[in-house]
Amino acid sequence: MDPELLSMVPRPVCAVLLLFPITEKYEVFRTEEEEKIKSQGQDVTSSVYFMKQTISNACGTIGLIHAIANNKDKMHFESGSTLKKFLEESVSMSPEERARYLENYDAIRVTHETSAHEGQTESSSPSSSQPHSSHCRTKASSLCHHASLPWVKRNHVGPAKATSPSLRLRRWRPFLRLPSLGLHSVAPSIDEKVDLHFIALVHVDGHLYELDGRKPFPINHGETSDDTLLEDAIEVCKKFMERDPDELRFNAIALSAA
Repeated sequence: MDPELLSMVPRPVCAVLLLFPITEKYEVFRTEEEEKIKSQGQDVTSSVYFMKQTISNACGTIGLIHAIANNKDKMHFESGSTLKKFLEESVSMSPEERARYLENYDAIRVTHETSAHEGQTESSSPSSSQPHSSHCRTKASSLCHHASLPWVKRNHVGPAKATSPSLRLRRWRPFLRLPSLGLHSVAPSIDEKVDLHFIALVHVDGHLYELDGRKPFPINHGETSDDTLLEDAIEVCKKFMERDPDELRFNAIALSAA
């Protein structure tokens, strides 16, 4: 979060993904924030692409879709890109309709499950006392191949798992056996208690938006620009950290051009 370190991130930054712990303090804040916005209102441009999360343990995938969907003009998609096709087909849908469409979108589901396999077997072992891989982080990563979007900054400060949203959940649960390595790996089920979550922070029409599929709508965090997105997003990240000063499980990833 130090300005000197932030200056090392290639510019322009088009989005920031934040991984954070869902704690009791955060859930109280989330409820109060939602009630306040519903009471007072907020300005949200129709240009924001937002979708709800109804798939268990898919917050990394949802976060990356949010990041890419709101920066399509900056992306170079591969020919026949599955992700580009999904975004084009869902652009006129509501957030709820996009969630239902993703539930049955096999091409992205396969990508999600493949990444889940990698995330579960890449670093873990039966003798480990702590998890070393992030289910959210690795599930999202392979979608980058569809849009030429490199990950240029990663500050990983603790083990992580994807969180299940407090919504109707559809099961995407891959299973992988690697007996030669002594590993039997399965992505978290919807019944497993998990407590970390990914959100995206993006710049759309001069404003900074927090996009979280667990929430009913985007959150407008005020004015920003392509030049100041990283610094403005980091200020939002700091507020998450300040709400839980005893927590260390925060991870910020900046997405920018290579």
